[in-house]
Amino acid sequence: MAPQIPGLNPTRFSDIAFLGGKLYTLTNAEGLLVLDLGSNGVDDPPNASHRRCIADDPNQHEYYIDGSSKNKSLVLRYLVGSNGRLLMVRRWMNCRQQFYAGDMDKTRGFEVFAAEISDGHGQWVKVDSLGDQAIFLSSECSKSVTASQCADGIQQDCIYFMHRIYDNPSKGCHGQCVDPLGDSGVYDMRDGTINLLRPRAVMSELRWKRQYLTWFFPSDE
Repeated sequence: MAPQIPGLNPTRFSDIAFLGGKLYTLTNAEGLLVLDLGSNGVDDPPNASHRRCIADDPNQHEYYIDGSSKNKSLVLRYLVGSNGRLLMVRRWMNCRQQFYAGDMDKTRGFEVFAAEISDGHGQWVKVDSLGDQAIFLSSECSKSVTASQCADGIQQDCIYFMHRIYDNPSKGCHGQCVDPLGDSGVYDMRDGTINLLRPRAVMSELRWKRQYLTWFFPSDE
């Protein structure tokens, strides 16, 4: 069930993010709302106030179907706080209509936008570079980090992404092992290329494990 905000009609949300003590929610149509949680925070949601920062765009959809083939494009949207800015990341994927969701998905590119927020007349502005930041995306957790402060060769101006979903995990228990890496990789904002998430030898070893991966971040405190 999609989350609901008191006082609003039921709305489907793509993602949420905390930034500057406020909770932002992104709709599937790229609308942006902010909740001022007040002194009681998340313990008192009925008394939280909300306002719309960016209006829904009726031209934005989750799926785009190519009428000349059996393929369709899926667009996933994420919210990430980065150096005080609120970013929306569009993830463009190719997927086959007759397969389980997630089984044959393939990420082909990303777009990044920054929220320019004003009183009801905000907009998304295209971002061409992340600077010294690297973004880590997954359906459970997304985070922006300063690449130069990270170990293990994290690259700046890149988006690290995980496989989006495993809709048929029983295959991993009763048949061929499901690839735990699936559609994962590193997208370089500078040239639009997608590279392996880890060195090839490590990737080969991980593919034999019946486990699914996620990001783990140390505490910011």
